[in-house]
Amino acid sequence: MKRIVFAYVTGVAVAFVIGSVIGTQMVLHSVQSMGLAVRWSSRISTTAADILGLSSSLLPLMALCLVMGWAIFDLLSRRVSLCRYPGCYALVGATCIMALHPLLNGLFGVDVFAPARTVTGVIAQGMAGAVGGFCFATVRFSERLPSN
Repeated sequence: MKRIVFAYVTGVAVAFVIGSVIGTQMVLHSVQSMGLAVRWSSRISTTAADILGLSSSLLPLMALCLVMGWAIFDLLSRRVSLCRYPGCYALVGATCIMALHPLLNGLFGVDVFAPARTVTGVIAQGMAGAVGGFCFATVRFSERLPSN
């Protein structure tokens, strides 16, 4: 059980941090394309502030979405061991996150995360979910970690 919880926390944290960093850099790129200079120190401090700031809004939404997706897939894949490898969990993670942003916008009419307003932004967030899913499965099914 400890392994599953550790795997879940690892996968969600990785997906959140990567998604937050990508989103912040997309916004800063837009600022830079308007002709304003963006220094590396500003990029680093803004990224850190965004990770902290988004931890109360985006992080819980991603965590809920990913735990539901991974748990459902875990239950469905118990009978088909070929599906229990990191690539499948990466696909589930990407799908969950790519569905999360448009779903929230459709339900509430609000963009929770501005960089996800574009197709490129949603795909980038999906890539973060994929890396998180890969990490989740790698930790979950690693034989080097203790099972309890």
